[in-house]
Amino acid sequence: MKKYSSYTQSGTGRPVEEFTASKTLQGFLNNAIERAEQVNPRFAQLWREIARVANGGKGVRPQLLHMAAHSYPARPVRPVINAAGAGFELLHTALLIHDDVIDQDELRRHQPTVNAAAQRRAATRMAVGARAASAVGTEHAKQYGRSVGILAGDLALTGAYRLIATSHAPESRLLRLLAILDEAVFRSAAGEFLDVEHALPGLTVSSEEILLATRLKTSAYSFEAPLTAGAVLGGASVADVSLLGDVGRAMGTAYQLADDVLGVFGDPERTGKSAQSDLREGKRTMLISLAEHGPYGPKLREILDRAATEGLSDEDAHTAKDLLERCGARAGVERMAEQAAQRAKNLLEDSQLPAALVAQLTEATDAIVRRTR
Repeated sequence: MKKYSSYTQSGTGRPVEEFTASKTLQGFLNNAIERAEQVNPRFAQLWREIARVANGGKGVRPQLLHMAAHSYPARPVRPVINAAGAGFELLHTALLIHDDVIDQDELRRHQPTVNAAAQRRAATRMAVGARAASAVGTEHAKQYGRSVGILAGDLALTGAYRLIATSHAPESRLLRLLAILDEAVFRSAAGEFLDVEHALPGLTVSSEEILLATRLKTSAYSFEAPLTAGAVLGGASVADVSLLGDVGRAMGTAYQLADDVLGVFGDPERTGKSAQSDLREGKRTMLISLAEHGPYGPKLREILDRAATEGLSDEDAHTAKDLLERCGARAGVERMAEQAAQRAKNLLEDSQLPAALVAQLTEATDAIVRRTR
């Protein structure tokens, strides 16, 4: 049997071709945990936290990459596709961990975020001392959680590069994969930066700027990159790769707009995250932008400004949601998500892409829109 990177091996003696991207990712993480154990047990705990976040996802990015790669006849062997898919899923993990630090979120997929879990561990370890209950002790625990979250995200990010760099893809395609990965990180960071900047109090931000941030922070790495990477691995034409990038951009825009609605109106039991964090942080999502330009804008801004200094009360959260409904902002963003999804479907319908891939991506696009309903 031809040998691949150690983390693509099962350890069971079965051919690696039987294993999926999720098994490849798990193998990589297990390998990292073993290496970390040799350095320090607490460092291994950090890697276990990364694995906890990575194993809780839906695997959307590997699925998209797999769809595209298997639609073309020149695709490489399955372990290569699995490693690339695992790389983009670990990139997703890295960006989630960093995003939770930036947003100070405490819940992700029904579990504590990496930073929140670390903060709790720090508070527990300091509980034997009088400082733990003090304001200084609380801030120290928070800073510890933020620091751990940054380190965890950094490790996951470098792991994503390593998974793709050691995927054993043909050299010419590997260079293109790395370029796609690099562009995804570059553009996602731009989107996150703009998102953070737009939350600055007193800053006037246009709807066009918010839509740009919306597109950059999700589309680039969650849809464009996996689809184009899969097409490259499959040996698709330059035209097909470019078109799939356009399709992914529209799909990603629809997905993030839907996510913005769920971030305020979603059921935490189903989404696995708080329905108040976006309001608490004063995020200028498209939902907030549409409302700010309407008759209830001043009242909504008053609530968000108060949340920034005093925290978000349940009463203010309820009022803000009511205002977003009454001014039509929720319906407007849902309509924008449907329009972006329709753009993706129009591109697919008018394309010469493989028929099976068109059908799969059309179904996936419809599922994105259903998230808002």
